[in-house]
Amino acid sequence: MKSNLLRKRRITKYYLILPAAVLLIGTTVIPILYMLYTSLFRLDPVVFNGKWPFVGLGNYIDLITRDPMFWSSLARTLKFLLYTVTLQIGVGLLLATLMYREFKGKRMVQTILLFPILATPIVVAMVWKYFFDFDTGFLNVMLKTVGMRPQPWLSTKGLPLIDAIPFIGPWLVNKFSLTYAFRTICFVNFWQWTPFCFLVLYSGMTSLPSEVYEASSIDGASSWQTFRYVTLPLLSKLIWAVVFIRVIDCLKVYAQIWVLFGNAETTRVINIHLYTIGFTTSDYGMSSALGVIIVILIAVFVGMTIKLGGKRNA
Repeated sequence: MKSNLLRKRRITKYYLILPAAVLLIGTTVIPILYMLYTSLFRLDPVVFNGKWPFVGLGNYIDLITRDPMFWSSLARTLKFLLYTVTLQIGVGLLLATLMYREFKGKRMVQTILLFPILATPIVVAMVWKYFFDFDTGFLNVMLKTVGMRPQPWLSTKGLPLIDAIPFIGPWLVNKFSLTYAFRTICFVNFWQWTPFCFLVLYSGMTSLPSEVYEASSIDGASSWQTFRYVTLPLLSKLIWAVVFIRVIDCLKVYAQIWVLFGNAETTRVINIHLYTIGFTTSDYGMSSALGVIIVILIAVFVGMTIKLGGKRNA
């Protein structure tokens, strides 16, 4: 009797997760498999309703060897990932540390800090595009008001301080995408999602045991020593969880960059390039191949993040 009851409970568990499993398979696994299948054919609107010419890995080879924008958009994606995630985690941790202290108006400051993540990425991009407009943008109007020159925030010009470096300035601008436009897309993403990093890390800091801080204070540890040897080790797992979430999100970025610059080559990350191939040139087979590469890229970065986080925690 007891064994039958246990068996029924096990079966019930599987029945309960079955709807979620079916939904997950239907919305992720099946589309990815279909994308993998279509990437093996030469597809365009002419042959889509007829017989699909099989090309095997031809789309992947063409993408890697003949598409001039593939490697540049991939490199630009990695730069975007490095710049935004590093700054978001660093500033988010700094804000969490500052907000951990008690001061007058703390609740109001915390509320203001959370405003950016309440808006959708498209709305945020539209607002900042207005702010950055050269002629009528809020920032340049304010600069003109105080007697300063307006800045080409949305242009492809190199950052003046970097571009003016003798001999290597233009090389640095081109190599590391140190242009106004690229800085703009990084800043907009940073502005919206740094509060998320702050919120998670601050929540983690408030849940840390107070005994360890009292012990470090009794031992005469400075604020920096307490942060370095107490706070950071205790928060390491949470920090890597935030890195994990932000890496995935930055690898999927599309809406903000499209609203700001469309498919401009200077700001074209891998997802914008995917849209351009699929909907501008209507090369569905190659766009499917690029989609498979993006899925593999995300899996690799997620795996690296988990592995590095596990080593640090160990």
